[in-house]
Amino acid sequence: MGLRERLVRFAAERPRSFVVATPGGAGARLVVEEELRRRGWRAVASPVGADVLVVCGEPGAELAQAIEVVWADVPGPRARVQVAAGVRREAVARALDGAAAELADVPRQWADAAERVAAGPWTPDDSGDEMSGHGGGHGGHEQGGHAAHGDMGGDGDGGHEHHMGAPGGVAMAERADDRDGLKLDVLHVPLGPVLSDWPAGLRVSLTLQGDVVQDAEVGVLGGAGDGVVEWGGLAVAHLDSIGRLLAVAGWAAAAERARILRDDVRAGVDRRVEVERFARQVGRSRTLRWMIRGLGVIDRAAVERYGLTGVAARYPGDVADRLAGRFVEARKALGGGADVELDDPAALLRVLPSLLVGAELAAARLIVASLDPDLAREPVHG
Repeated sequence: MGLRERLVRFAAERPRSFVVATPGGAGARLVVEEELRRRGWRAVASPVGADVLVVCGEPGAELAQAIEVVWADVPGPRARVQVAAGVRREAVARALDGAAAELADVPRQWADAAERVAAGPWTPDDSGDEMSGHGGGHGGHEQGGHAAHGDMGGDGDGGHEHHMGAPGGVAMAERADDRDGLKLDVLHVPLGPVLSDWPAGLRVSLTLQGDVVQDAEVGVLGGAGDGVVEWGGLAVAHLDSIGRLLAVAGWAAAAERARILRDDVRAGVDRRVEVERFARQVGRSRTLRWMIRGLGVIDRAAVERYGLTGVAARYPGDVADRLAGRFVEARKALGGGADVELDDPAALLRVLPSLLVGAELAAARLIVASLDPDLAREPVHG
């Protein structure tokens, strides 16, 4: 067995997976994440570090196009898995077994590599201008990635607007007056729709001067399914959102703990004591509090103006207040408290641009994660 064959088989033993959820695919994502943890397979934050691309749910046409762009970023040897909404763990296990077998299939991987070489390198014009709104050639994920804000959960190569005369078709920075009257470069940076720990189908187009957001527009790339999500209870939904926010904040161990508790609760295990203890642990973190305090402030006037409901309305304030509120709601649900309506995703999309303007790029992902709109709950149009 040659060196290349050994490397291919080594990649198949414990693959790294990049998980993509579509609106309506959250339930499938939970099953996939639990199965990956059971196998000891690592979930990565960027497709360029993945061996397996796992798509949860059925994407619509635009989202499917963005996923194809991300699939092109996955280096070989590689495998792709499509998991339907409402899938059971046994079906997910079989699909992942098939991905591992595909990774170990040396002739198949050689054929895939030959096809990619024959297709030639990617250029900015390959995807057409219609892709620039949600990432261009590499815009299924955000521009700048970890270089933009450390270990805050961003990834990817970013999207590109196409300007005539720009080198290679990549957008050049423009200039405009900032709030101090200075002429600074203006960059247009897309976030989403395919991004780790990111609301499924959400696309946010930012206008930046330096690392400060000057303007923000939101849109939704929908799924092709019926949009039904079986969370398994409000506590599960809140613990999932808590885990995603902690992952974006770079606290990987706490994010993993939140997901383990989420999966235990979903399986019917009583974890009231553990969730209470975990809430105290997170609340005592001075570093986390320093990081999220003062970001994305929602006051009572904004609640009324945008018609907010759920956590955003019951716990007005900043990202830290919403995080604490999710813990409170999770504990209420675990204690048999009355079910409380989740946030209205349409209202969250209405308020989101006002929260992002004036924030730094690193803070933008934290603000989005604190809202974590479930865009499958009802039809939402950007």
